[in-house]
Amino acid sequence: MIPLMKNITLGNHWLTASQFTQAIAMGQITPGPVAISATFIGDRAGGLVGAVLATIAIFLPSIILVILLTHVYHHIRNIPGLQDVLSATLAGVVGLIAAVTLTLGRSVIITPLAAVVAGVTIFGVLKWKWPYWAVIVTSAIVGALLLRP
Repeated sequence: MIPLMKNITLGNHWLTASQFTQAIAMGQITPGPVAISATFIGDRAGGLVGAVLATIAIFLPSIILVILLTHVYHHIRNIPGLQDVLSATLAGVVGLIAAVTLTLGRSVIITPLAAVVAGVTIFGVLKWKWPYWAVIVTSAIVGALLLRP
């Protein structure tokens, strides 16, 4: 979803590339999906009405799909091969998340200090199992204090 949002947002000149990256970052630190960034983008493009419409537009299809699937899943969950399809889909989603992470990383890791912060964060999460909330709070503070343009 992020590449699609980026293409539409930048293509319509609603945000700059830097503002878009900030919107996605805000979506990451809020207790919810990245799609919440659509509210920010909608606000920039059309004020309060744009924010409300963008929020509804980004969440409504998923809500409808989940409601529909909840009603039929218990009937279809034992179909042979369905779990294999779901596992393959999950692998594809992980690949997409990795690709988006690399794309966003290249656009925000533009200074040696940002690279050090990213490296320490990755090492801390993988090696020392730092809790994600602590990484988010610490990274926000470091970014606000040290990485401002």
